[in-house]
Amino acid sequence: MRQFVADCGLEKGCLYVEGKKFRYLNSVLRVEEGDMIDVRLPGGTLQPMTIAKIDRNARKIVMQVAGVEVSDDSFGVHARAAGSELFPYELWLFQFVAKPPKMDLIIRQAVECGVAKIVPVEGIFCQKGNLESARKKSGGDDDRWQRIVTEAREQSGSPVETEIHPCVTVEEVCRMAESFDGEKAGVVLYERSEETLSMKEALGSHADAKKIFLVVGAEGGISPEEIDLLKKSGFYAVHIKTNILRCETAALYGAAAVQTVMDSVLGE
Repeated sequence: MRQFVADCGLEKGCLYVEGKKFRYLNSVLRVEEGDMIDVRLPGGTLQPMTIAKIDRNARKIVMQVAGVEVSDDSFGVHARAAGSELFPYELWLFQFVAKPPKMDLIIRQAVECGVAKIVPVEGIFCQKGNLESARKKSGGDDDRWQRIVTEAREQSGSPVETEIHPCVTVEEVCRMAESFDGEKAGVVLYERSEETLSMKEALGSHADAKKIFLVVGAEGGISPEEIDLLKKSGFYAVHIKTNILRCETAALYGAAAVQTVMDSVLGE
């Protein structure tokens, strides 16, 4: 389901669209006055709206609520938490930094899968140039990744407000995991099979987890030292018994595997 992702809330039942958002509606969706469109508001609410007015000279579009304003509690309708209609848990992807084109693809696919947070990780086998690029794109100096997130949500209809976290070290990943101890389950995909579990073995007893942390390596994988650090912080090393996967394939495969196992565990 295609949708328009708004970057601001309603004002008296109307939404005012300008700048890059105007260009998307005008040039990509090619809306006309009177058209109906589903708008994903901040917070995750899906609001049906009508294109009320288009001022192409001022590059401004006014949209108006169609039917009930679902974000207004006076109607007795409450927005559910973003993404709760998909999963009762948050899926976090800790992705060791890969080459820029691969990171772009990983982010797009993760958003389409409903990943809540994408956290770039600086690992031993990550290349210096790739790390510099990731720091800029995750730190706000370059909005490319945020644009990819928005476009992927608009194309896929995802209700999840995917966020991209600034780059972190493996030690910081471990501290983050330990801070959510008891609320999360963590798995790290590992190309070696020694002392590893299947995804089902790793997540089978975590039906109550509020967060699922998935760690995926870059082109060179994850070092044994880094694996040891993650395991000491409660991550399960998981080996997928298929061919060796590229990092961009592993991220997508891993997210799908987590969701499939959790659906089974939760009885859906």
